[in-house]
Amino acid sequence: MKIFGHCRFSYFGLTDTGREVLSESDAADKLWNAERMAVRFHLFEEILLPSIRHQTDPDFTLVVICSELMPAVHHDRLESLVATVPQIRLLRTAETNIARALKPVMQEASNDCQDRAIHFRVDDDDALGVSYISRLRRVASMDLPSHTLITFPKGVMGFLDDGTPRHMPQFKPSIAIGLAVLKAPDDLRTVFHMQHKRYGQYNPTFSDPTFAAYHYTRHTTNNTNGYGQVIHRGGGVPGTVARRAQRAYPEFTEGAVTTDKAEQALAEAFPYTTGEALRRAIAATLRPENLLAKQA
Repeated sequence: MKIFGHCRFSYFGLTDTGREVLSESDAADKLWNAERMAVRFHLFEEILLPSIRHQTDPDFTLVVICSELMPAVHHDRLESLVATVPQIRLLRTAETNIARALKPVMQEASNDCQDRAIHFRVDDDDALGVSYISRLRRVASMDLPSHTLITFPKGVMGFLDDGTPRHMPQFKPSIAIGLAVLKAPDDLRTVFHMQHKRYGQYNPTFSDPTFAAYHYTRHTTNNTNGYGQVIHRGGGVPGTVARRAQRAYPEFTEGAVTTDKAEQALAEAFPYTTGEALRRAIAATLRPENLLAKQA
């Protein structure tokens, strides 16, 4: 059974995070803003790519979809980065409908609608634990019905708290990071076209909470923060996350930047790096001008 992943990289189209970018002019001003792109490339290179490169099971394909309208300088950089990871395929498209853009990929994964396949999603600023694909393949070997939702709810969140990067444990059923679906041969709907919080209310669900599966990165250009500001240094969603963290982990108010459980999970899921290195990567998003100069 084939395993295909799907990742959008500053994709210009109507998807679950793109409703505020409705025109090419919007995309130029908000989506492909130079400082925003510097942050996105930094996190793509420092957070996501290493986690894909270090998967213990290398037998999978991750399709990174981007728009042909994206400026050439960004295309060239993205193409250079994905070339370093054999499992990644870059899909450049003029389609603003992601379902139409990915239809050939869905057909390929199912061997032209002959076989079942597993599809998962991941964002360009998050990471998957090194055992993610092997765990997913183990699930694929079970006799589960088609349309089963596969969720690994345990992970770690890296976030900014008034300029300080911190880590805390995260547990969220049906979290979008690494969320997968066992697709029937003729089911060509993408993993982006389902309400991941509601899908499990109507379909079978397999959940494995026994390992840390992901790194959820809360930073200055998260799409869920909105496009009203290019860089979100505080307030709004970032401020809400920080306040909740301080209530759950009082040690943060005393200067701690992580918890024992978070560090243990990071060591197990991402043995090629450290919590400290990941926090430095998140902190760097506060200075997009430095990232822009570095990437020039």
